[in-house]
Amino acid sequence: MKRSVACLLALLTLVATSAPLAAQQRIFALVNDEVISGQDVENRLNLTLVTSGMAPTPENRKRMEPQVLRGLVDEKLQLQEASRVGVFVTDREVADAIARIEQSNRLAKGQLEVLLKQSGMGLAPLEQQVRSTIAWQKLTQRRLRPQIQVTDEEIDEFQDRLKARQGAPEFLLSEIFLPMDNPEQEDDVRQTALSLIQQMQRGTPFSAIAQQFSRSASASAGGDIGWVQEGQLDGDIEAAVRELKPGEVTPPVRMPGGFYVLGLRARRAIAAAPAEEAVIALTQLVFPARTPQELAASEQLAQNARAAIADCTGLARLATELRIQPPAEPQRLRIAEVNPAVREKVRGLRAGQASEPIRAGATLVVLVACTREEPPSGLPSRDDIEELLTRQRLEILSRRYLRDLRRQANVEIRA
Repeated sequence: MKRSVACLLALLTLVATSAPLAAQQRIFALVNDEVISGQDVENRLNLTLVTSGMAPTPENRKRMEPQVLRGLVDEKLQLQEASRVGVFVTDREVADAIARIEQSNRLAKGQLEVLLKQSGMGLAPLEQQVRSTIAWQKLTQRRLRPQIQVTDEEIDEFQDRLKARQGAPEFLLSEIFLPMDNPEQEDDVRQTALSLIQQMQRGTPFSAIAQQFSRSASASAGGDIGWVQEGQLDGDIEAAVRELKPGEVTPPVRMPGGFYVLGLRARRAIAAAPAEEAVIALTQLVFPARTPQELAASEQLAQNARAAIADCTGLARLATELRIQPPAEPQRLRIAEVNPAVREKVRGLRAGQASEPIRAGATLVVLVACTREEPPSGLPSRDDIEELLTRQRLEILSRRYLRDLRRQANVEIRA
């Protein structure tokens, strides 16, 4: 911990140099007549460099500036819209969010403010960023969340797709989305993405980069988008993800509107219910088969018995009618615990179903499954699926909402 704090302090010292006063007072952008000043850009650029661990070189500052300015414009639009519809963020909410940031970075309470003050910029730039994030989350929950209705049929369909694909790959992913306003920005945005990837390769956490640079709703969660099944991603993105090992990131993937960088945190098979872990309660009917004549007669009796069995409640009476010994009390076993010699005969038995007659020395045995309990499949619950589908749709609506705000706004970039 001491080492990480020392490294952070060193970075803060490096970025503490201020731009000339004239540059700080310069208007970089007007957003519906609200000013983004050179000081605003400088403060946010310093904060971005510190929290992402990037070296504050002139080249990095120049490359990051357009993304920083784009982020500040979006934040202005988000806060303006939140204020317009009566959504506000309390100082307590901001303080709690900053406390969570400190916890996630293993800093003592209040230590982040001390370190940022030593940089000469204080806590205000971080507070502004956090305030806009919270405001946008509250706004989209109030205005967009009620528009989303996930039906039982949609949940059923999602479950059916998962069951059909049990055993196929799924990926635990994080994302960074860098938007572009026009094709002329493509090279600059790609270079920004490559610089971020290089920084992650040097040890900066993906989550720290995502929180500062990503413009998707997942940014506040460090880019975390959870488990994603094969087939749910766009073809180009999925092709890039398939090549990754856990801990690796994709190269920049060009998509409509910008570039994605995805990080693979883990890979697994879509949870399939292993038949070996099913618990089955077994009993048996035993038929004599000491001689060829007894064997032939017992085979016929056994087949007749199988046809008559629907559950285990009448087995004792059936045994009396057939003049064979009564069945023992059912024994509960995992399929994996069943004698390997007969395991295949019972693996697929349903509750109330009897096996084919099995030769066992001088007898024929019919095994009967009285009950069967399937193991947990590991598939998400219906509530989890509803939350996942809701989150995906809310992300799409949120991007459209912000895009519409940009189109309707009077934004004048002077940088």
